[in-house]
Amino acid sequence: MTIDERAALGVDIGGTRVRAGVVTEDGRLLARAETRLPIDGEPAALRAIVGDLATDVLARSGARPCAVGVALPGVWDPATTVMQRAVNLPRLEGTNLRDLFAQAVGRSVQLEADANAAIWGQYQALAPRPDRLLYLSLGTGIGGGVILDGQIVRHTRGGAGHFGFLIVDTTPGAPGGRNDVPGCLSALASGPALHLAATGRTDPAAIGEEPLPDHVLASAADALAIGIFNLVHIYACRLTLLGGGVVDNHPRLVDEVRRAFARRSSKLMPEGFEIRRAPLTTHEAGVMGAALLALGEGASDDPR
Repeated sequence: MTIDERAALGVDIGGTRVRAGVVTEDGRLLARAETRLPIDGEPAALRAIVGDLATDVLARSGARPCAVGVALPGVWDPATTVMQRAVNLPRLEGTNLRDLFAQAVGRSVQLEADANAAIWGQYQALAPRPDRLLYLSLGTGIGGGVILDGQIVRHTRGGAGHFGFLIVDTTPGAPGGRNDVPGCLSALASGPALHLAATGRTDPAAIGEEPLPDHVLASAADALAIGIFNLVHIYACRLTLLGGGVVDNHPRLVDEVRRAFARRSSKLMPEGFEIRRAPLTTHEAGVMGAALLALGEGASDDPR
C-alpha cells in the first residue's frame, strides 16, 4: 500500500459471525479476519471481539485507515444511535452503537444497515455496473437490497426492504420459520429452512453447509423465483444477484432459480433480465461495502 492510497476498516456483524477487513478506495481487500458472534450480541463481548479483529487486520495490512464503517442488522435511532430493535442481537437493544464501536476501534465510526453494506460491496465488484440492481443474500435469514441509478434505496428502516418476509406460499400449513410468518421466503429458502427440510432437525445458525437433496434445492428455488418475480416488477431491475452463505455452499441453487424463474412470464419484465451468482462471498461483501461506504458519501447513520 502506497502512502497516497486511502483505506478504511470495514466491520460486518451478521447472524453468526463478526468479520473485519481493511479495504482500499479502489476495492482491494488487504487483510480480513472473522470469528463467531457472541451469544445474542452481548455488548461487552462484541466490543472486545471487534477491537481484537480490528487490531489483527490493521497490523497485517500495515494500513492507517481514514474511516471505519460498521454494518449490522437491527433498527437504531438515527439521532442517538441507540439500538431499538435487533431480532438476532437482542442484547444490543438499548446500547449506543456509535459509542460501543468507537470504544472498540479507538475512533469514530460510520454505521450502516447490513443489507445496504452487502449490496454496495457487490455493486462495486461488478464491471460494468448496472443502473438498477437487486440483491438477495441467503444465510440464517434472507436479506437484500436495491440500487437504483447508482444509489442505495433507503427505506424500511435502513434497508431496501425486509425481503425475507415476502409471502411466497399461501397453502395451508406453510412453514413459518423462526419469524413465525407462514409461507414467507425466509421460512422456505434460508439456511435454517433448508437444514430443516433436509435433516428434519432445527438449527437457527445453519447456512447450508450440509448436502442438500435435489428436491430441497428445487423447492427453495421455486420460492425464490416467486419472490424475485414480485421484486422485479416493483424495482424493474435488469440484474438480480444471489449470494450469502447458502449460495456459497450450494452455487447450483442459482441455476435452479433461473430454471424456476423461466417458468414465469410477464410483458413488464425488463429486457435482458438476468439472475447471477453474486461476485463476492458472504465473507467479503459486508466488509467491503461497510468500508467503501465509510470512504464515500453514500453512507448514512439513519436507518429509516
